[in-house]
Amino acid sequence: MSISEKKPKEIAKDYFLYNGDILPNEEFDIEKTTVYPSVYEVIRIIDGVPLFFEEHINRLWSSVKLLGYKQPYEDAVIREHILKLLELNKCYNYNVKIVINTLDSKKPNLFVYYVVSNYPAVELYEKGIHTILHGAERDNPNVKVIAATFRDKINESIENAGAYEALLVNNKGEITEGSKSNVFFVKDDVFYTAPAKDVLVGITRSRIIQLCLKLGYNIIEQPISVDFLENIDGLFLTGTSPKVLPIASIDERKYNSAGNSAIKAIHDAYNKLINDYIDKNK
Repeated sequence: MSISEKKPKEIAKDYFLYNGDILPNEEFDIEKTTVYPSVYEVIRIIDGVPLFFEEHINRLWSSVKLLGYKQPYEDAVIREHILKLLELNKCYNYNVKIVINTLDSKKPNLFVYYVVSNYPAVELYEKGIHTILHGAERDNPNVKVIAATFRDKINESIENAGAYEALLVNNKGEITEGSKSNVFFVKDDVFYTAPAKDVLVGITRSRIIQLCLKLGYNIIEQPISVDFLENIDGLFLTGTSPKVLPIASIDERKYNSAGNSAIKAIHDAYNKLINDYIDKNK
């Protein structure tokens, strides 16, 4: 039995890079990527361009620093590995995962590979997605570390509910973020989201906040009580793969988020921002 058959399927395409070496997909062992201490980042590739590379790499090094370690690689090394991976696989539109682990060693390991990626169908942007509430919170929300047990429990709940995503609720009854996304709430054209200290601050989240201000919308960062769900006009999640994705339901609660004018405006503005970045960095 091959390694790929024994381990959870996470890697995609034909080749991956391990400390600069080119290896076939069949030799990928997911357990080697989860050796503690380990940090990671997922970057979406569009037309051969690593989207918002600068912000992603800054967050990667921020995670390393928050764990108490020094930056082990130069930015240029990470970029070179990504571009090398694209050419090896002849794939220019997908998500790439960067994992750096054994941070406590003289030369931490560097994995760069295509991670199995799923993008929402067009109809989900038109109608919205189904989500659930899930009681959970990260030990250190500002550090992007690999936590397999945390992820497995949430994935089981999502699958059992037939949902797209789970919105995490902390022990204070506050919605902080999605399990792999950030979340925004809209009431009377005002945008609300949980404080940065309580969430893994996504690159898309930061861009959305900037866009809200640019378009003249008020944005408030504050704890979001579950009770607030009874008063909102709509909500959406943000992330590398979904971008800006309306939420149609949370458990039994229904929302016309896809029809909300403020959410539509942010959705369109973010797509334009992506297109401008790609054009500039090709």
